[in-house]
Formats: sequence, C-alpha cells, structure tokens
Amino acid sequence: MKKTSFLLIFVLLVVSIIFGLSSGTEFFSPLKILRIFISPDQYQFEKTILFQLRIPRIWCGFLVGSGLSVSGLILQAILKNPLAESYTLGISGGASLGIATGIISGHMASIPVFAFAGSLISIFVLLSIGTSRKLSSGTLLLLGIMLNFIFSSFSLLVITLLQKERFMEAVVWFMGNITSYNSNILRSAPFFLLPGYFVTWLFWKDLNIFSLGEEKAATLGVDPEKKKYLWLALAGLITGYCVSLAGLVGFVGLVIPHAVRIIVGADHKKAIPSSIFVGGSFLVIADTLARTIIQPIEIPVGIISGFFGGLFFVLILLKTTRKQKW
Repeated sequence: MKKTSFLLIFVLLVVSIIFGLSSGTEFFSPLKILRIFISPDQYQFEKTILFQLRIPRIWCGFLVGSGLSVSGLILQAILKNPLAESYTLGISGGASLGIATGIISGHMASIPVFAFAGSLISIFVLLSIGTSRKLSSGTLLLLGIMLNFIFSSFSLLVITLLQKERFMEAVVWFMGNITSYNSNILRSAPFFLLPGYFVTWLFWKDLNIFSLGEEKAATLGVDPEKKKYLWLALAGLITGYCVSLAGLVGFVGLVIPHAVRIIVGADHKKAIPSSIFVGGSFLVIADTLARTIIQPIEIPVGIISGFFGGLFFVLILLKTTRKQKW
C-alpha cells in the first residue's frame, strides 16, 4: 500500500471523528473538544453531550459502517460478483422481517435481537438450499435476491397489521437508524465484530484466490464449496450484528469495497483493513449529516448513506476505465 493511500485513509478517519464530535445543536470547536478531554470537570454540560451522546454514536456508526464494508468485501470476493452484498443475498430481507415481528409483538427493547435472529434465519435458508442443490455463485446470488423479495413481502404484510405509531417506528428502522441503538449490544459489539475482522484478515489469501474463480481456487488448494459457505456465514453474521445495531443501512457494503479497491488495489491483505476504516469513517460522516442537516429533525442515516453512496457509485462507474480484477 502506498504511503499516500495510508495518509488518505488516516485523514478521512480523523476528519470523520472531528466532524462527529463537533457537530450538533451545540457546536464544539476542535480546541474546545481538546479542553473538554483535558479538563472535563470544568465543562460538565459539554462533557455530558460529548461522552454520553456523541462518542457512543460515533463508535456505533463506525462499527456498523466497518462491518457492512467488510461483509460486502467478502461477499463480492467469494461470489466473484461486484453486485454481491448482504442485501442482494437476502440477509436484509430476513432482518427486516425480524424487525417487523419485534415491533408487532411489542418487544421494542428487543428489536435488535429480532433483527439479528431474522438475519440468522435468512443465512440458514440460503446456506441450506445452496448446499443441498450445489448452486453456483451466480445462482446463489439470484436465490438471495428472491429470498429478499419473499422476506420483504412478509415484512410488508406484518407492517400493515401495526398501529399507526408502531408503523412509523418500523419505517424508520427500514430506512436505517442509529439514533435508537441498543447500548448493551453496542458494548458487546467488539467481542463479536473484532474476531470476525481478525479471521477475515487472517485468511486474506483465500479471498484473493476466490477472486480468481472457483476453478482456479480448487487448483490452488482451496475447497470452493466448503469454504464458500463458511465465508457466507461469517459475512452474514457480521451483517446481522450490524443490522441489530442500526437497522437496514444500505449501499455501504456495495460502494465501499469498490472505493477501497481503487485506493489500495484488489489485494485483500490491504483491502480488508482499509475497508474497516473507510467504511466506518463513511458512516460516521453520513450519520453526522443525518442528525445536523435539518436540525432539530434527524434523518435516518440510511437515507444519507443511500444518497451519497448512490452518487459515489455512479462516479465510480463513470471514472473507472479499466476492468476490475475480481
């Protein structure tokens, strides 16, 4: 990785954190933020805003963004398809059904758990059918799209049964929302996500081999059938945990891997850590805009990430003249 790439990613991370810490109904300059950290007892009001509201939310946004990015990177590599991500594989549909079920049951505090359970169910269905039928990567992607439609249809059916106030809560969750994250899940996130990141980076060579295609992977000593479904399970679990924190945040897992490959190349040894920091930084910036762009109203972060992610993806398509190496 070139030094300029390292510098670009580091600058993006620092800018996103400062932007998140300083922006809000109360603006804090970088100098004031430094003073709050040095002498917190002198800034009781500001300390409350910073340590109880903004820092946890930045941390949550970073975890969700990094997790979705790593998941998308894995899925695009093992399926050798630039359109592969958790949403096109049906995992988002399962999560949406879990969220809708949690809302209609009245267990509002357990909605992240329902989302996680829905993701696991969709993964189980996908892996069971894919393994029993020995589906190819392309067919598996089509199966995921159909599962997403099926789960989403059931979700819409559940939503029609909700009361008006619960309907609005469901809509916000469907659009992606960090505002109502579960603090208990947030505290435990590193124990689930960090091991997932470590395992992904530890076997980065497998992802490089998968990018060459299943036939070449087999000739190079990688069992494409067995390891493909293990990677799918890992990506699905990471995505499910992210959904349990912030709902259905779109475009991150699709766009960020493309951006990372342009910055650092297709080598997953470099792309995996880059995806963690670029994806996390992107969603922190998106969430900061979501809560400040039309104060005091907060926009679901999924709207911001989808808007800017869509524009960024179009720019990638227009400016990329060489063929991507998968």
